Amino acid sequence: MAQVIIQPQTSCNLKNLIKVAVENQLKVINFGIAKTNRKLRELEKESGMDSNYFYEEFQKGKLGDGFKFIRWAGEYETLERLQKDCNELQGVELCS
Repeated sequence: MAQVIIQPQTSCNLKNLIKVAVENQLKVINFGIAKTNRKLRELEKESGMDSNYFYEEFQKGKLGDGFKFIRWAGEYETLERLQKDCNELQGVELCS
């Protein structure tokens, strides 16, 4: 795990500010995850295909490169990135 050391020169409240910033960013990420999941469910419903299966087939080049599929792949990749960011932020530990 990466470690970041911040040594404030004046603010004793810096740890609390960083904690609040991390919590706020987690809220933003979780909102993005929920929104992206809704979009993926809509695409799955329209196509009758699970997003995981879709993405595997899309990556193999079996589905073409129509706008809908490119958008779907983008949403899928966005969800993966948001989940990765969320997991990393949830693992943040603030030391005294």
